[in-house]
Amino acid sequence: MTDTSITDAHNEAADSIPADHDGNEAADSIPADHDGNEAEVILHDEHLMEAHTEAHTRAASPALIGEGYVAGIDLGGTKILAAIFAPDGTIVSRSKVLTGSVGGFDVIDRLAAAVREAAAVAGLSLSQITAVGTGVPGPVNPDTGVVHVTPNIPGWELMPLRDELSSRLGIPVAVDNDVRVAVTAEHGAGAGQGARNMVAIWPGTGVGGGIIINGQIYTGADSYAGEIGHITVKVGGAPCGCGGRGHLEAYCSRTAIVKRLHKLVRSGHRTRLTRIAGKNILKAKSSDIAEAASLGDPLVLAVLERTARYLAIGIASVANLLNPELIVLGGGVVEALGAPYIDRVTALVRAQPFAATTGPLRIVQSALGDDAGVTGAAIMARQIGTRHTGVTAA
Repeated sequence: MTDTSITDAHNEAADSIPADHDGNEAADSIPADHDGNEAEVILHDEHLMEAHTEAHTRAASPALIGEGYVAGIDLGGTKILAAIFAPDGTIVSRSKVLTGSVGGFDVIDRLAAAVREAAAVAGLSLSQITAVGTGVPGPVNPDTGVVHVTPNIPGWELMPLRDELSSRLGIPVAVDNDVRVAVTAEHGAGAGQGARNMVAIWPGTGVGGGIIINGQIYTGADSYAGEIGHITVKVGGAPCGCGGRGHLEAYCSRTAIVKRLHKLVRSGHRTRLTRIAGKNILKAKSSDIAEAASLGDPLVLAVLERTARYLAIGIASVANLLNPELIVLGGGVVEALGAPYIDRVTALVRAQPFAATTGPLRIVQSALGDDAGVTGAAIMARQIGTRHTGVTAA
């Protein structure tokens, strides 16, 4: 996929694809919203875990280096990933556990199980793990470790995750929002290393974000800063899962992309995506969308051009407000579409007014990919000595 293919397809299809009628797009409501080779072990128990050790493949960032071993956890709606980081900052083992559908404290048991299994395959006892960090898909107060709510995990309203997980493991625990954790990773060990002021935007199932100001993560008055997916890019526009309209998430998430394509197909347009992902386009993955785009599918490319246009509006708004030096784009959509999509978004940002902030702005792709969650969580674990935590290590 190239920049010109996105633009040309958009121009060619503009007459045949209906303009947005956002006041009627009730179907476009967007839900809120984020393995090594050797010694693989599959454990056939109720947690359906798999785990393996990992050879050291690259030098670690200084942000990951410290005394003892730490664990990083990436909690998702369907799976839990855990990794053990050695004192030199490299990953020595990983585990994967299904999140399950029960919710509540069962999920915390599974988080603990993931850490225990990753430690076991690395030949470590829990007493050798000095701290644990975890990201959570929902608003979190990192000072108290209380999760306000998680859209995809039932029974987690005002869940005291830090204290509950710490009591199960006997290890200090740090907790934060999953996208903010990924931002921490990119700033400390990825594409944002060295940046003093940066913003990360993560288009995936929804659109998450995070802010670094003067080298520090910015959390806001109540620890909920960075909800970039809910800035308005079109007044009165498409419905968002939060109840608002015209939010960035309602145009730039994978959910928004497939819903737009689904609506166009139902109105008579044709796309290769139905052959790639099946007739139910709503189930299309980001990789499916990228494959259709690489084949030059006019409908998919036109929708991606629309998505890039709204993302550029969002980035320009953020740039005008915060004047960062760097924007890091990550998440499933960006990872699947890659550099051509980044280049197109950058060109559209450059076309926005007020070049004083958008002109020098660098826009890059995240460097850590799927490792951003566990890496950022491990960095939090390294910093845990400066935070108030639950209990001391056993």
